[in-house]
Amino acid sequence: MDFSVESLPKPLRLLHDYWQEKRGDRLMPSRSDINPVHMRDFLPHTMLLDVLCDGDDEPQFRVRLAGTNIVDGYGSEVTGKLSTELALGDQAESLTEVCRYSVNTRKPAYLKGKFKLPDGEDYVIFERFGVPLSSDGENVNILLIAAIVQRKQRAG
Repeated sequence: MDFSVESLPKPLRLLHDYWQEKRGDRLMPSRSDINPVHMRDFLPHTMLLDVLCDGDDEPQFRVRLAGTNIVDGYGSEVTGKLSTELALGDQAESLTEVCRYSVNTRKPAYLKGKFKLPDGEDYVIFERFGVPLSSDGENVNILLIAAIVQRKQRAG
């Protein structure tokens, strides 16, 4: 989850800089502060996750929208799906953990990895950087993520 801003790939670094600008001296910006028009250079790499909290249970995550790089790299539409409904292979737990980290700490989080797809032939490599958004200034209710997602075929 640790990262160096300088080592982030360009789309992820652009999200970091945009988030910092929008949050100003607050813990985090709100969704209403975010304008896709100002995100043109990295918009295909973005995803919005709704944070679903139900009492004392750990939060769950639903994909509100996903950019073309994410959909193309993953290989299918993910909008509207819960993170638990996505085939994320052995990275499912790590990806959920990094999202929960941002919710609990109200800080950005980074993760890099790869996972096999259910077909057993293809795999996905990814780098993702997520930032928290809050409608009330305290509780995270949306995660804004920039990701580089590439689908690869197993060498055979």
